[in-house]
Amino acid sequence: MARWIAVHLPHIVPPILALLFLARMAVWAAAQPPSHFTDEEIAEWNRVRAEQHRLRNQPVRRRTALYGLVALGPLVLSFLTGLAIYTLSLRGEASPGWLIWSHVATGAFGLAVVSLKSAELGWRRILSRVQATRPQDAIASITMLALGVPIAITGVLMLFRPSGGDFTPTDYLHVIVGVWWVLIVQWHLFRYLGRALKAVGSEPAASGPAA
Repeated sequence: MARWIAVHLPHIVPPILALLFLARMAVWAAAQPPSHFTDEEIAEWNRVRAEQHRLRNQPVRRRTALYGLVALGPLVLSFLTGLAIYTLSLRGEASPGWLIWSHVATGAFGLAVVSLKSAELGWRRILSRVQATRPQDAIASITMLALGVPIAITGVLMLFRPSGGDFTPTDYLHVIVGVWWVLIVQWHLFRYLGRALKAVGSEPAASGPAA
């Protein structure tokens, strides 16, 4: 692994930096009004952008933010241990017991905390936000809960019927659903991490819309 990193890292870093630079330029360009707009249209465009910025930066509930931050560490560890198990499976090697149980423990804890976070919000609040101006936030919570079911089921099946290094359909389903779940969590994290940290660091009396 160290040799692979030493050989390929110099070739990987430059294009990654270039992509990050292009992404930053795209974000900057998207934040500018179209050049053909009149002064009145630019004023309206800025007003809409300001309203969107206000909605994106609404405070979150302190307890909800705390649940999310507590789940973050175990979920990162679960992702890393799962990636290691997947790599060994591709090589046809069986994963050591400590690695499997580390993945099980961190994944189960993370899923449990995320479920508690959604339960603390309540189904009525989540469903009501689906009909709001920005329904994607509630849809993300519902999708994370829905994908957590096949992740848990396939994880239990893999635990009681280990493949021993072979890549079975159950393993494949667990990986695919897990990757999508991680992508949604990353998007959710990107939107709420700053506000969650601010909410946890504020006074307990502070409250606001849930994440």
